[in-house]
Amino acid sequence: MIIIIIITGGIMRFRQFVAIIENNSSAIAKKWAKGVSESRYTKTYRKLPREELVKIGKRVYDNLGQWLHPETPQSEIGMIYADIGAKRYEQGFPLCEISYAIHYTKKVLLNHILTESVLPDTLKLYQTQDFVRMIHDFFDLAAFYLTRGFQEALYKKVASQKGISKKNLQDIFPAGSFYYEMEPDFRSFENALEGFNLFKVQ
Repeated sequence: MIIIIIITGGIMRFRQFVAIIENNSSAIAKKWAKGVSESRYTKTYRKLPREELVKIGKRVYDNLGQWLHPETPQSEIGMIYADIGAKRYEQGFPLCEISYAIHYTKKVLLNHILTESVLPDTLKLYQTQDFVRMIHDFFDLAAFYLTRGFQEALYKKVASQKGISKKNLQDIFPAGSFYYEMEPDFRSFENALEGFNLFKVQ
């Protein structure tokens, strides 16, 4: 009985935090959009209309509850953010800018929920600390997968160039560079090269 009460209480507190983020997602996204549109570290993002930036930020904050939920498989987060990383590469974003944007997404969220008096008094300090830790873990993991997706897209671009050998590719992209390598049937770098099935490497 005590265990059930503790688990139920934990779920309720989790939902409280998620509701706080979802109810404030528009305001948080506007802060994020303003920051990246003015930062010298995000010059490519600055080329996008402010409205588009707000949509990008809001999409993250609106989905955060699902992604933070303990029952959401890590592979789901991996696929989503690997795809985003690949898309950003194709759109011409430098990897360092994407990394900063992820960092800033987390920073704006934490600053908002910790300084804007949106947390109810009933949530104890240790409960808030646990949730903050979850946010840190999630964004660090998202950055990891995003980087792998970016590298996969970069690999495809490099490998499509004439005169690039498998040895050259191994030197440029060491084992562990790709999201593909996390699949159960991965056995070697050779498999990773052939796994994309987009072109034949000479």
